[in-house]
Amino acid sequence: MDIYDAIFYRKTTKKYSNINVKEGLIEEIKYICNNIDYLNKNLNIKAHVVERGHLINFLMGRKCSIKAPHYIVITSNKGDDYLQNIGYAMESVVLKLTSLGIATCWLECRLKREDILEFIELEEANDYEEDEENVDQNLEEPVSIIAFGYPERNERLFKSIEEDSKIDRKRIKHIARKLDKKWIKVLNAVRLSPSIKNCQPWMFYNKQDELYIYEERQKKVIENMSKISMGIALRHFDIACDKYGIDVSYEKTKAKKKMGKDYFMTVTLK
Repeated sequence: MDIYDAIFYRKTTKKYSNINVKEGLIEEIKYICNNIDYLNKNLNIKAHVVERGHLINFLMGRKCSIKAPHYIVITSNKGDDYLQNIGYAMESVVLKLTSLGIATCWLECRLKREDILEFIELEEANDYEEDEENVDQNLEEPVSIIAFGYPERNERLFKSIEEDSKIDRKRIKHIARKLDKKWIKVLNAVRLSPSIKNCQPWMFYNKQDELYIYEERQKKVIENMSKISMGIALRHFDIACDKYGIDVSYEKTKAKKKMGKDYFMTVTLK
């Protein structure tokens, strides 16, 4: 299964077996995490595989709603669109794990930097001495977590036909305006992007050879995870473009203000 197919088969898994993922597969997952890519090269996003899942369970306590044998802790500095870039980088990891037969679940991060220093190596504050005013901005902080492992015995790894028919996703006409037909198969993949509380915040506006992507503003309590969801959607978009041979570039351009929405990105046909 390639990662495009994984978009349609993957499901969020909330109940995990206690069986650990085999060492050889863990090493492959570490390799995937060590080779993530994202759009803003000024960011320092890292994906740390935590094999001993009980560490995360203990540190998060009751706030850890998903008990899994393993986790990936994502850290980053706070640069432009860092949350969206995390979503973009890590959704590729999630889909690759799906293709390997590994279940996953995106989680809100309830950890602080000092919580993870004993088992995750992060850059120290003195590494930024030349830019003392922006030390806090440049420091790596835990931002998001992905639970992974094997699903519990009675849990399916992939979506069933019945589950697929019941999936609650907005129709393309509700997430796009004046859409050229060539984008329909791409947005079919975007529709299946996971989002915080299934808010599906993305909106696409088509103008000639450009697509303008906006985020519908969310309540403060889910604002950060909504921005991560936007990055996830953009990764689905990118994977589908690659699948169908549509060559695109991503950049910030002048975009109209829209009520209740924030501009995110412009997609341009090359």
